[in-house]
Amino acid sequence: MTSQIVQRLLTDMGINNYTVGWAKNIHSKYYNPATGKIVQTTEKGEQNDGGGHGVVVDIGSGQEPCILLRADMDALPIVEETPLPPDQQGSDTAKFHSNHHGKMHACGHDAHMTMLLGATYLIKSLEESNGEFPFPGTIRIIFQPAEEGGAGAKRMREEGVLSNFPTVKYAFGMHVWPTLLSGQVGFRSGAMLAAQDNFTLVLDGVGGHAAFPHLCRDPVVASAAFVMNVQTLVSRGMNPLESGVVSIAHIDAGDGAHNVIPAKATIRGTIRALSDDALSQLREGLIHIATKTAEAHGLSLASSEFAKDSYPATMNDDGLFPLASKCAGLVSESGKHTPVDPTMGAEDFGYLAQGVPAAFFFLGQGGDGNGDAAQSGCGKCCGRVPTNLGLHHPEFNLDEEVLKRGVALFLNLAFRSLKELNETGEDEE
Repeated sequence: MTSQIVQRLLTDMGINNYTVGWAKNIHSKYYNPATGKIVQTTEKGEQNDGGGHGVVVDIGSGQEPCILLRADMDALPIVEETPLPPDQQGSDTAKFHSNHHGKMHACGHDAHMTMLLGATYLIKSLEESNGEFPFPGTIRIIFQPAEEGGAGAKRMREEGVLSNFPTVKYAFGMHVWPTLLSGQVGFRSGAMLAAQDNFTLVLDGVGGHAAFPHLCRDPVVASAAFVMNVQTLVSRGMNPLESGVVSIAHIDAGDGAHNVIPAKATIRGTIRALSDDALSQLREGLIHIATKTAEAHGLSLASSEFAKDSYPATMNDDGLFPLASKCAGLVSESGKHTPVDPTMGAEDFGYLAQGVPAAFFFLGQGGDGNGDAAQSGCGKCCGRVPTNLGLHHPEFNLDEEVLKRGVALFLNLAFRSLKELNETGEDEE
């Protein structure tokens, strides 16, 4: 288990004051809201996974000011297909792929953990070599589970990861980014990642023989109409200066028979926007269009369900821009941060950014910076496997050369923000 590996590595560093049990799954049937604990064993004696895999460690004086560094931990339900490097062709791919078939770190979370563990080791080593922490204050390091849909950051925030003493002043996180060249550090002020929600709609009609459609109320035709109608939600329902996405990802109707019109159809998809208000607007518009489209075809919208935890937009604090952009520039190959556009990808780091001023970065890993190898290579004829394939791709491959850059970014953010906070505190006094 990833959480146990993190705990073991922290112990090996001589860090024993970490706390565990963070990010409990409050939606699990094994969660007891009265005690705030997960029932570890079912009635049948089987072990269950109710979350609580988060790990938190404070390094420093234990006093304010406090800044937070975060890495996510979870993998994805993807069968790994990343090819071996050409010089290792013929080797056992099992030594390169995930140890757990059907589970893959296709979003770089293993890199995020590695970089934060590296920074943790150096922070701890610096403290030990000096006999004291370099700056008054505390660095709170969190290893967060359940980013991929489980809202682990929200759970940890609810459990006090920001508010527990010493209270967090700033929060920082990063994500490896295949569409940026290795050596670049992407950053911007304001919206960095989108607010996001998922939906499931059920259209209720009247099934029957496909030869007699006039005796039925066909949910398949109504679903097709909805898919077309909902395209106007962004193009005609939103301010043209706003950004939004409505994507239909799955439609399920019938049992496969060629001559049966089903009675129900289930539609699943996602909505995204660059502000929480715009996401709410998309939610309302989606239900309105689904309801009216169903009625126009003689059906009803039987049910509509959204995610238990929609993700807020990840907003980079304007006031942190000078500090954060400087840190990004210090560790980038060019000596300055790379301006980036917001992305419609979503991150539950947005929950932390709702609570305190925060900054989130894109760590380029798409190539060697010279436009060859990973940028143009196929992985079969050149010297390395490409690292510019998209996140969640079954052949996603990490450019391990960026790990040291991520460590350096975490360290700069930690120490420079503590220095700034201490200096600001002295000025205020």
